Amino acid sequence: MKHQSSNKSKSKNGSKFEQTFTELTGIVKDIKKNKPRFLNSHGLKQVIDYDFKTTIDGVDVFIDVTTTFRSDRLKQKAYNALLMKLKVNPNCKYYLVVKSFTEKNRKRVPVLIEGIDGVMDIEQFMANIFNNSK
Repeated sequence: MKHQSSNKSKSKNGSKFEQTFTELTGIVKDIKKNKPRFLNSHGLKQVIDYDFKTTIDGVDVFIDVTTTFRSDRLKQKAYNALLMKLKVNPNCKYYLVVKSFTEKNRKRVPVLIEGIDGVMDIEQFMANIFNNSK
């Protein structure tokens, strides 16, 4: 029961951060039916996942948001970013926006991997990407 309660809390925290992102940017979370699909090497339809999509200076920008940074999460998002660039839109940008780089009193430092164009907190995204485009 304790695990279920913890997951519910994490889910609420994540949803609240998505709402905050929408309030700050005006960008609404995309729904699954709008996300691109392709046939993978097994002949199966595969969805390329992300949370938000916008266009900045004529370039499609895909954004995944998460409350805390972990390298395994970055790898998952980088996989989606790489698929997006290889299968759908080679000229797009793909960012991971994090609520906090600190978890359990430890500061995480992201190392960019293939596919991801940047990992930043919400303030950095607003200052360097979003508001810079206006």
